[in-house]
Formats: sequence, structure tokens, C-alpha cells
Amino acid sequence: MCVIWRSLFFWCLLAPASFCQTDIHDELYDALYLQKIIKTLHNEGIEHAIESGKVYLGQDYDADSFENAVKKIYNLKMMDNFTRKSLIQKLSKEKAEVALKFFSKGLGARVALLETSARSAISYKEVEAAAVQMAKDAKSEDTARYSMLEQNIKDLELVELNMTGAFSAQYAFLSNLSALDEMPLGNDDIVTLLLESEEEMRQDIVDWLMGFTHMAYTPLSDEELKAYLTFLTSADGKALNLALFHIFNGLSIQTSGDLADVIVSFRKAREL
Repeated sequence: MCVIWRSLFFWCLLAPASFCQTDIHDELYDALYLQKIIKTLHNEGIEHAIESGKVYLGQDYDADSFENAVKKIYNLKMMDNFTRKSLIQKLSKEKAEVALKFFSKGLGARVALLETSARSAISYKEVEAAAVQMAKDAKSEDTARYSMLEQNIKDLELVELNMTGAFSAQYAFLSNLSALDEMPLGNDDIVTLLLESEEEMRQDIVDWLMGFTHMAYTPLSDEELKAYLTFLTSADGKALNLALFHIFNGLSIQTSGDLADVIVSFRKAREL
């Protein structure tokens, strides 16, 4: 798991939401510590959105009101419900059962905890910088492990999946931001802007992935790492990985577009 369509809905009269999660998906959600990961994304999203407000709104705006609007976008309950519902939609029950069997005990359970802890830690800029540098050092000092991690990233197409997610989220943001008269961005304009930053973004993603995986899996022996990567590159592992990417990319696209809408509304209100 770094970050399959078969929808099955049960309409539950007593359920508070519009869907009912299967026991298997519910258990897998817990085994992967997805609620903790969502909390990390929640915190990161709010921090990023507030910084974006400073960039696009300058000094002349109600910062408290803007922060309240941002917290509605990155509502923790909404993000949790989105992820739980999407897990049912994107991962078949059969695939979920296989993943649960792996991640609920032994090596899988240990790895799930290591990844969750690392994902939380790397949210801090100083930790991210240190992790990236350690991975770069490992390229010459621990070539066998570095090569394993590098090959795994290629096998799972993690760079391309992250690039797709990043581009899609940025497109949603810029597209909605183009509602401002002073930012008349058409489709071609947005694509051009994104392509201009493509190489830099790609390198940042490679560095982050290597830093994250190297940090997360440091406690594992080479044999344990090989066993885990074997699962990840299996058909079942790839199905889970792809489902999680679809889920988190979808969440990122939604929140990015909503953030742009809020910025537009604040700028237009200021002009009145």
C-alpha cells in the first residue's frame, strides 16, 4: 500500500449515512489505519489551503472566516465517509478479503503500522527533507535495498499515478479559479501551465516516494521487505494500490475544486 470497480450497495434503514459498509471493508479500513491517514490528509489540507488563501487573497480578507470555510471543505467526517464509501466502490469484496488476510496479522499488520506512522511523520517539512536525503544517501550506501524500492515504484507505476492525481487536482483548482475575471484561464492555458511544471513535479514525486518508502521500511529486514513487495506487485496487491489511489485522488480533486470556489467567493465579496 503506498496510496477495480465492483459496486455493491446495501440500503440500511437504520444507517445514518446513505450507504452501509460491508464487514470486510470495515475491517480492512481499520487494518490499514485509514482513519489515521485521513486525519493526516485533513491536517495537511487545512494547512495548505490557508497558505493558498494568503497567496490568492493577499492581506485584505477575513482570515478567520476563510479558515472556517476551509475547515468545512476538509471536514474530517466528510473525508472519512468519502473514503469508506469509495473503498466499497473501488475494491471488490473478494480483493478486500485477500488484502484483509494479509494486513490483519504478521508482516502485513506490521507494515501497515509502519506506513501509517511514516505518513504522519513525513507531513513535517524537516522530516520530509531528512527522509529524502537519507534515501539519496542509500543510493550509494545500500544499493540493494534502494534498487528494490526503486523497482517497486516502477512496477506499481507510483510516479505516474501520483502525477495523474497531482495534475487532476491542480486542473480542478485552476479551472474553478478561472471564474475570476482577472484569471481568464481556458483549458489550453491550464494545460500549458501544468506542463511547464511537469519535470519539476515528477522529480519531487520521485524524491518523496523514495524518501517515504525508505523511511517506512527501514525496520524491515531485506527478506521481510522482499516478501512485502512480492504481495504489493501481485494482482491482489496492485488492485488494492490502484483502488486507494483512485480514492485519494478523487478526494484531492474534490477538495481542490472546492478550495478554488471559496477563494473566488472571497475575492468577489471583497470587490463588492
